[in-house]
Amino acid sequence: MASFSYSVKTKKSIDDVIAELKSNLSEIKFGVLGILDFKEIFAKKGVPFDSEYKLLEICNPQAAKQALDSDPDLGLLLPCTIAIYEKNGENHISLAKPTTLLAVASNVTLESMGEEIEAKLVAVIEKVK
Repeated sequence: MASFSYSVKTKKSIDDVIAELKSNLSEIKFGVLGILDFKEIFAKKGVPFDSEYKLLEICNPQAAKQALDSDPDLGLLLPCTIAIYEKNGENHISLAKPTTLLAVASNVTLESMGEEIEAKLVAVIEKVK
């Protein structure tokens, strides 16, 4: 079974990775809609979580509109996400692969769009890592 994520290790700090991702994503017309800080969220709920884990919700409005025009239920798969987290003393950048997520739609047009988006996002991650 193919992995649903594309992951790399980085020597950079989580905050530096996020700053660089924001800058590089804007160059490919992706915006950061929000950043979920799981350590902070869990702490507010009284759940201990020692690792840093931040999830970027990212979106290209034109691609999202095309997906929603094709099938409104695809909104359940949006937005794209990139996780930046610490595991075993190392920092990681992980992308939920759009090709894997969109494969459930069985739509050839969306599959090619997913491949294009994934290639761009992987290139950004490789540049930032």
